[in-house]
Amino acid sequence: MIINFRAVIVNSLEVRNSLRYNKTNGVKAYMKFVLMTNQKFQAARVYFKDIKLKLEERGELADFIVGKGDLDKRKDYLSQVDIIFATWGMPHLSKEEIKKYFPQLKAVLYAAGTVQRFAGEFLELGIKVSSAWRANAIPVAEFTFAQIILAQKGYFQAAATVKKNEAAAYLHHYRQPGNYKTKIGIIGAGAIGSLVCEKLKTLECEVFVYDPFLSEDRAKELKVTLCDLDTIFSSCDVISNHLANKKELIGIFNYSLFSKMKPYATFINTGRGDQVVEKDLARAMREKSSRTALLDVTKTDIITYANPMTRQKNIIQTPHIAGSSGQEVWRMAEYMIEEYDRLVAGKPLLHEVTLDMLSTMA
Repeated sequence: MIINFRAVIVNSLEVRNSLRYNKTNGVKAYMKFVLMTNQKFQAARVYFKDIKLKLEERGELADFIVGKGDLDKRKDYLSQVDIIFATWGMPHLSKEEIKKYFPQLKAVLYAAGTVQRFAGEFLELGIKVSSAWRANAIPVAEFTFAQIILAQKGYFQAAATVKKNEAAAYLHHYRQPGNYKTKIGIIGAGAIGSLVCEKLKTLECEVFVYDPFLSEDRAKELKVTLCDLDTIFSSCDVISNHLANKKELIGIFNYSLFSKMKPYATFINTGRGDQVVEKDLARAMREKSSRTALLDVTKTDIITYANPMTRQKNIIQTPHIAGSSGQEVWRMAEYMIEEYDRLVAGKPLLHEVTLDMLSTMA
């Protein structure tokens, strides 16, 4: 039986114009793929051997990884590419560069989180963009939930103190509220914040959310109370930031908020370092050493002694580890392979990013 692949219709992308031939298992679109990132080691991590085999089952995968510096050298091949599979380090391309080097491109499938830096130009040219931001949200939400549980037991300062002063460590723990009938503040209820709220349903606690874009109906689904930032900082035992990476939010967390924190409250930031006025946080932590700040991100993501936060024992920093790491990165690639399968089947994409979404997402 001869199958006419050009009869396969995916109207939104006119994929039928780029179908070439079938492979053995059923009706499959056959396209050209390339892995793209300026950080080629990231592509090797995310698109590991088993993932690459799955891509090769679906189309022709280039035997090289392309970065921005390779565009001219690889121009002939890139001119035939239908799908870019990308990850962290995806370069920003102008619309002129996209049209010059990728005239046949149908979609960018990004196995990582935020696409703010590069997506706009592709979308304006009508090229689909999908992101594994929901996949990357899972480990961040798990990390945050674990920190909330431990923070309410006083774990972080107790662990840092116990070898020097066991009594002081226990006293800090003793004065914490524990994980019952507490108040948790979630700032930003996007993909990560919403997942954290879902996990908090397993605790007997009140959850307060600040998010101007969260509807009343969605708040009821999440079983949270909408409120302002002042209420969260003044009343919550743990406050966790998940706001989107927007210029207008730079410096939103300042001394007027941090100074309202309860004596044994904890501030968690796995969001964006630029949103914190660091000298103000250091001041508030210095004024009440029983407070705790858990920072997975800072302005530069480089921990230096010159930073006033480094010298505060109750400010505990980690080197941006909340997101996908180790084998977790494979999940993001799997999401994008599933997205490709939906694309060629003419089904709605589950993780598509639009120009309108860019205005509110992280």
